[in-house]
Amino acid sequence: MRANVFRGVNQFGIEEVERPQACPGEAVVRMTLTTICGTDLHIVRGEYPVKPGLVIGHEFVGVIEDLGPGVEGYRVGQRVLVGAVTPCGQCRTCLSGQLSQCGHGGGYEALGGWRLGHTLNGVQAEYVRVPSAQANLAPIPDELTDEQVVLLADIASTGFSGAESGKVRIGDAVVVFAQGPIGLCASIGARLMGAALVIGVDGDENRLKMARRMGVDVVLDYRQVDVVREVKRLTGGGADVAIEALGTQSTFENALRCLRPGGTLSSLGVYSGKLELPYDAFIAGLGDHHIVTTLCPGGKERMRRLMEMVRGKRVDLTPLLTHRFKLDDIRDAYALFGERREGVIKVAIRP
Repeated sequence: MRANVFRGVNQFGIEEVERPQACPGEAVVRMTLTTICGTDLHIVRGEYPVKPGLVIGHEFVGVIEDLGPGVEGYRVGQRVLVGAVTPCGQCRTCLSGQLSQCGHGGGYEALGGWRLGHTLNGVQAEYVRVPSAQANLAPIPDELTDEQVVLLADIASTGFSGAESGKVRIGDAVVVFAQGPIGLCASIGARLMGAALVIGVDGDENRLKMARRMGVDVVLDYRQVDVVREVKRLTGGGADVAIEALGTQSTFENALRCLRPGGTLSSLGVYSGKLELPYDAFIAGLGDHHIVTTLCPGGKERMRRLMEMVRGKRVDLTPLLTHRFKLDDIRDAYALFGERREGVIKVAIRP
């Protein structure tokens, strides 16, 4: 089969590789739509280590091609959505409700639930082997298209979880730093959770425009305004929840500075290097702040619930799919996405 294989820093592309087979408890799914995530960019740039020879990617939908022994209640030819995080559903971590940190039968394992395109071959390929299929295959309702649900696998689940982990309440003021795909979904999630005011911060006019389109109440261009001062003015002293969706020192620090005393910083960014906590922004540890982090929630029940939000017309993420490519042209797709050309938000890739 054809697959996008990582070989080294900035060395990746389509190769012919062996088609996977379904072992007990697994399924093989024929990919019908996939995407590129910011984490995939971190991998190809060498900023997040994976083994050479790995098939990249973790957001996709497809059709069941084969079912291994022990997988019940599904059929070949059924359309399914699989989350970027694929917990086993049986280990101590999963049974404790922390599916993202699945230990695959053992104890807790940081990032353990993220396997596709991380520790197992990923989804930018014609066929994908899905581990722990019983816990991770989510049937797609007939009335929903691939493009309506593909972004639920990661960016929606992750972005929405930023608002969920931040415990956004009805009437809250929320500021979201970075309006890339994850940040846009965090902004949407804050509205779904009942925020009365959602402020989106970015320095890319195309992303600020998309934020307005997706219902963000106020957008701030950090190149033009003092964001901390403006957020405090708009909120009467500070946001109840600040969501950091980029993963840099400056966005983390400014998110903390925007909070009111007792507020929550919900961090979704993937950080590299040293992350510092300025004592004044932290009010020397006396501000009753909460800082929480979240890895994308996965598993079939999470995917089912997100698809119900789409089916109930509570959310429509299709505007975020701004460009479309064939799998054979995936290097062009990476270049466009990585360089943020042509107003790109997310790319859709078909086999």
